[in-house]
Amino acid sequence: MILDQFCVFFDNVDAEASANSAPISVSPLSGRDNPVNVTTILSGSNGGAASLAVTLQESEDKITYKDVGTFYMDKPDAAAAVLVFALPYATKKRFLRLGYALSGTPAGLKVFSAVTRDHFAPYAAGQYIDAGKVVA
Repeated sequence: MILDQFCVFFDNVDAEASANSAPISVSPLSGRDNPVNVTTILSGSNGGAASLAVTLQESEDKITYKDVGTFYMDKPDAAAAVLVFALPYATKKRFLRLGYALSGTPAGLKVFSAVTRDHFAPYAAGQYIDAGKVVA
């Protein structure tokens, strides 16, 4: 479950050889007592295998970034590959951004990445929207 629109690093963008996301504020995640995950989905078909290295970075000023951790995923020629990793508790700065490096051919691939919850948290009555209508 995505927390909100401000916790999305990449929103189904065309894959490049490498890219960095815009920074997101960590303040909505402060005081977290449950695990907070980052979920990255590499989708599409490019006719060949690729591997993805995702680097989480933190910053106090949105200018200078420090690597917090790097996570890896192989993407065989399939419909989608998913990488989920827990946000390290050592993350203490105000802003996070995600960078990735893709080996292989990025043509035809899309990248989605966002901060997600570790568990399913259903919407309360009146919060679920289906086809423009609020469902109780």
